[in-house]
Amino acid sequence: MESFELKVDTNTTFIRIIRFLGTLALGFFIGVISIKYKYEGTIDWMNAFVGIVCSLSFAFFPGAAKKQSLKISEDGISQNTFWGRKKQYDWSKIKAVEVKKNRIELTKSIGSTERIKLPIHTKDQVKNLKNYLQQVTDTKEIAYK
Repeated sequence: MESFELKVDTNTTFIRIIRFLGTLALGFFIGVISIKYKYEGTIDWMNAFVGIVCSLSFAFFPGAAKKQSLKISEDGISQNTFWGRKKQYDWSKIKAVEVKKNRIELTKSIGSTERIKLPIHTKDQVKNLKNYLQQVTDTKEIAYK
């Protein structure tokens, strides 16, 4: 069985709106700085710097969000977070799997519950994830809730 990988989809409407607002804000701040310098001659550089940095973070946010991923294979589940932290969950230690709104809940053999937050996703990706998890849990004889 092939492995399933859930990555951030940067082509969603939500991400495009964030990127557009960041670009719009960047143009606004650059325009205000140039107009203020032309007519008044003085610029408050601290406010200008903060505005430009914030708008740049909105404009380039989706590129940094691509680092998040979730890979499900025959061996288990591996998760890469936004900050580069990696976690691995083996199927041998898992008793049950459940997909909720934006997370996967794994019930371990000892009874504890581990929650894995899903990366930014679409409804189709979650639907494919649920189908794949049902197939894997059937082959591994793990309960799927």
